[in-house]
Amino acid sequence: MKVKIALMAVTLAVVLAVAVIAPYFIKGPDGKPLMSADKTLSYQGSRQTFYKWQDDKGMWHFSDEVPDGVQALPVEVDTAANIVQSVPVEKKAEEDAEPAAEVAADQVSAPAGFPMTVDPAAIPQLIKDAQNVQSLVDKRSQQIDDSAR
Repeated sequence: MKVKIALMAVTLAVVLAVAVIAPYFIKGPDGKPLMSADKTLSYQGSRQTFYKWQDDKGMWHFSDEVPDGVQALPVEVDTAANIVQSVPVEKKAEEDAEPAAEVAADQVSAPAGFPMTVDPAAIPQLIKDAQNVQSLVDKRSQQIDDSAR
């Protein structure tokens, strides 16, 4: 029995080690490993210093250089701390060319890349339905209060 538990513990340790190490060797769609030490480990090259200061109006300013005559506080940032890569969002050519215009409620659609569970045109009706439900709840609450007296 003890041998079986020891064998299971060793097997679990090996599987865990493989799961942790494998992303450093498995290649992603771009042909590079899914993870690399220079992106995940903190080292001097992954650290960056920027400065912050407050102006006379109380507004904070941030920069990688300290302006003359300003008492700035240095802030150390480890850029390897966030290992989740952001996803670039592509702009549509027509969005850049056309100014914003009024759109009728029935023509509203979700922006590309944003999941929508509700059709934006149905939102006014949903609000009315929610108000009706609130009215029913209020009436029921009043009935319960009246019957308790």
